[in-house]
Amino acid sequence: MKKDKIHLLAIFSFKLLIFFNLQAHALSVKEQMATDPTVKTAIEELVLANHILYDQGVVDGYGHISVRNPSNPKTFFLSRSLAPSMVKVEDIIEFDFDGKALNNDSRTPYGERFIHSGIYKLRADVKSIVHGHAGAVLPFGLTDTRLRPVYHMSSFLGAGAPIFEIRKYAKPDPDTDMFVSNVDLGEGLASALGKEDFVILRGHGYATTADSVRKVVFRSVYAVQNALIQSEAMKMGNPIYLTPEESWKAKETIEKTINRPWDLWVEKLK
Repeated sequence: MKKDKIHLLAIFSFKLLIFFNLQAHALSVKEQMATDPTVKTAIEELVLANHILYDQGVVDGYGHISVRNPSNPKTFFLSRSLAPSMVKVEDIIEFDFDGKALNNDSRTPYGERFIHSGIYKLRADVKSIVHGHAGAVLPFGLTDTRLRPVYHMSSFLGAGAPIFEIRKYAKPDPDTDMFVSNVDLGEGLASALGKEDFVILRGHGYATTADSVRKVVFRSVYAVQNALIQSEAMKMGNPIYLTPEESWKAKETIEKTINRPWDLWVEKLK
């Protein structure tokens, strides 16, 4: 019996040693790119996406896009705090779902990385997230008029974009600086998003989600266009919105073609 206990203790100690050894030698972003082609592709697309979003007017000096780590779904990649048009591969940091930078990376992160960590934690289907502040979208978070799909390109908006009211989740004081700057607010935003693909942050901006970098860029661009078209239509009268069935069918059709605008946007950057 005593020998069995000693044997079990030795096995446990060995496994513990392996665990801490792996933790101490976690692969850096650069090492992951060198050893895993899926990570390399994801990060290279992430960098391109930053530049495309700026070129398309979805972000400016502010805003950011992330991608879930394809080799470890419990972490995600996001640039250090930097204007999107300036992001390079070497600027990418890996984070956990508490918004903590991994691999002892001490560079300054985006203060609102919790938008990304909160959504990834709640939504296993989401692989990429964009946060931006395009002015065309903001009025739909300030009035009782919902942002709803008015044409086929924005059919992912479904029944309309939900609103994240930060006062509902901010504790102890409901009056904040409007930034999603901690774990609780990030999880509150994810809760407001629910199962939708797009959420508006009242008095702040919006977040778009998708199952790929290319699709989230597509959705971000066309959400802003939808906001512009809807606003113009409302000046002329009562807009005719897509029905739920039209939205579903259009989404199925148009999102099979997202490589077409992606290739165009990449070529434009050249």
